[in-house]
Amino acid sequence: MRAEILVLIVLALIALVSFLGILTEINKKFGVETPAFGGTLREGVVGSPRFMNPLLAQSDADRDLVSLLYSDLLRHDGEGKPKPALAEKYEVSPDGREYTVTLKDKLYWSDGEKLTADDVIFTISMAKNPLVQSIRRANWEGVEVEKIDERRVRFRLNKAYAPFLENLTLGILPKHVWEKIPASQISLAELNTNPVGAGPYKIKSVDKDSRGSIVSATLTANRYFALGKPHIKTVFLKFYPDEDSALKGLESGAIDAYGAISPKNIDKLGSRTKVEDISLERVIAVFLNQGAKKEFASADVRKALNAAVDKKALLDRGLWGRGKIIDGPLPEAAENNLYDPDAARSIVSKSKKEISFTLTTARTAELLEIAEILKNMWNEAGFKVEVKNFPVGDLEQSVIGPRRYDAFLYGEELVGKNPDPFAFWHSSQRNHPGYNIALYANSRVDKLLEDVRVEQSEEKRAELYKNIQREIKRDQPAVFLFSPSYLYAVPRVLGGIEIKSVNTGSDRYDTIHNWYLERMYVWKIFIK
Repeated sequence: MRAEILVLIVLALIALVSFLGILTEINKKFGVETPAFGGTLREGVVGSPRFMNPLLAQSDADRDLVSLLYSDLLRHDGEGKPKPALAEKYEVSPDGREYTVTLKDKLYWSDGEKLTADDVIFTISMAKNPLVQSIRRANWEGVEVEKIDERRVRFRLNKAYAPFLENLTLGILPKHVWEKIPASQISLAELNTNPVGAGPYKIKSVDKDSRGSIVSATLTANRYFALGKPHIKTVFLKFYPDEDSALKGLESGAIDAYGAISPKNIDKLGSRTKVEDISLERVIAVFLNQGAKKEFASADVRKALNAAVDKKALLDRGLWGRGKIIDGPLPEAAENNLYDPDAARSIVSKSKKEISFTLTTARTAELLEIAEILKNMWNEAGFKVEVKNFPVGDLEQSVIGPRRYDAFLYGEELVGKNPDPFAFWHSSQRNHPGYNIALYANSRVDKLLEDVRVEQSEEKRAELYKNIQREIKRDQPAVFLFSPSYLYAVPRVLGGIEIKSVNTGSDRYDTIHNWYLERMYVWKIFIK
């Protein structure tokens, strides 16, 4: 009798499990997937953070944490456009010189204190203070900020500047925890590694090694985040010395996400991982120094240099096809791959003497490989090319500052949907600290660059950008190569991640509050 009861219980349990399984499948089939709160995203990051501070963040690790821990007045959406975050709305004066920002009501810091206009004023004053030595200081030169009331702030510019909205993507600091620290001591404050913020996540714990370097950080969802509490409960960041170490972490299961993965390593990823291919607003080109190499002053020589490069093959071999070929100073896809090796050889053969030059670049695996491919393409066309490389940290002092190169393989970062290419192409920027590394001068382009900065009409701005692109393409002061993709390895189960474009790698977190690892299925009749 007892055995029969046991059998019945077992059969009943099997029936119940089967019924629940069938119910779950029916629910999945007829229900709508919706995010549920929970789960842990474990991500590997190369480098060790020192400044979890939007005014001081320098490394990728710093910037990643700032994006997770702080909120801005405006925050990029999945297409890279700045949209209200802490701000409820913003208004721009007709002359483009005043921006009035209204904060959302009931904003709070992660410690529960209220966030007000005073915090915004404090942050900008610190950004402008030379004692702080903020890398964002230049963005605020000529900008005055005033508090109208607890929720409204007005920014006044000396002259109109259309890309100013990008300035408002600066993370805001809490005045109540920073105001007692002297400006000259801010970089030394403990708050740089244990901050209070208003971002989608807040610090739970930080682990350090015997030397005091941060090796991991655990973050928890911030219920006060202005755009809504994130669906993912915990973000765990593990810091690695290099990509190879991070890849081993992916293989072992210690982490399940990694940003900026090299294209050549994608095949090493397991079935648990997928890759998000995100457009990166960056221009990779070879900038020609006509002052150092007189031959580059010849339009025919510049034409030959361009014609000798098979950009499609370069992208396929150097970045495994992850990106888009370009032919101008803005990261717009080129319509054609204008590869004509015969025309290049014909031009070079007519030169009375050998055209030799040095191609300088940064000492990174991708750029060194691309430099070697370019060298071979140009040598085949009849040029004589040697490659010289420098550590990334030495470029500013040894190469860019003194303009010490013949041809320079480099990447220019153009921020936002209204980029400001002024620093890269205006003739006033030919000397350091300007970034006109092609030493380009064209009075028509100068005027276009000045006009696009102040033009308030989106339609007219688009036309100005088109003219800038056309004029610089015609002069060929550089060999424009490609705009790379940002490759983000994430767990296959990650939902809600819809990122088309980023300005920098850390921008991938701008929409993290929409991502989810846990889900539930709701029948349509119950969805409002």
